[in-house]
Amino acid sequence: MSGHPGNRTLFKNLLLVLSMCLAAPPSPAGDPPRRVLFICTGNYFRSAFAEHYFNFLSARNQKLGAGDPLRKKVPWLAESRGMDLSQLSSSQRAARMSRYTVERLRKLGVPVPEEPRSRLPLHTPTLLSLQDLERFDRVIAMHDPSHRPMLRRFIAHHQAQGQVKDPRTLEDRVTYWNIEDVTLAPVIPLTPRQQADRSLDQLQKEVEALFGAL
Repeated sequence: MSGHPGNRTLFKNLLLVLSMCLAAPPSPAGDPPRRVLFICTGNYFRSAFAEHYFNFLSARNQKLGAGDPLRKKVPWLAESRGMDLSQLSSSQRAARMSRYTVERLRKLGVPVPEEPRSRLPLHTPTLLSLQDLERFDRVIAMHDPSHRPMLRRFIAHHQAQGQVKDPRTLEDRVTYWNIEDVTLAPVIPLTPRQQADRSLDQLQKEVEALFGAL
């Protein structure tokens, strides 16, 4: 597999679709999967966890029998993006995904696809595009206080280029959670590990609630 980020993203998405197809028979109507997008700043810690954990829950749900009332009639797939990858350090870019995210996913029994040679996570931080906001069925940003103004600036930038006619329509498509990043100053003194655990505990519950409500 080539080291180009686009190739890794394509391969990752192909694996997700394949796993969903193998998990259970297709829906009676043959409906394609619906899609949810998780957004954070660097697509390294929070949104990466949300994407992989959501897809784990979705694949597990599709393994339920066709007559099981808990089985979603239409499967869901998640992806994730970041709004400002420049905030990632060189070591974070090399690691591709936070070690706190990887450790929590594995603790939950979620497989983290890796490149065979490097053993690095297949996940690659990916920058948000305008098309991402338009084509997903659900869009969720991780942290309201920081990400709402970032998204408004992002939309305003594309509006100034004539690419957005109705910014309010795009803004209204986004749901905001309140999951803090590890780098944000906590209310009380916490170690990075404690910050990560607190955020991931909250994020895990949010993802489970979201999936249950779909």
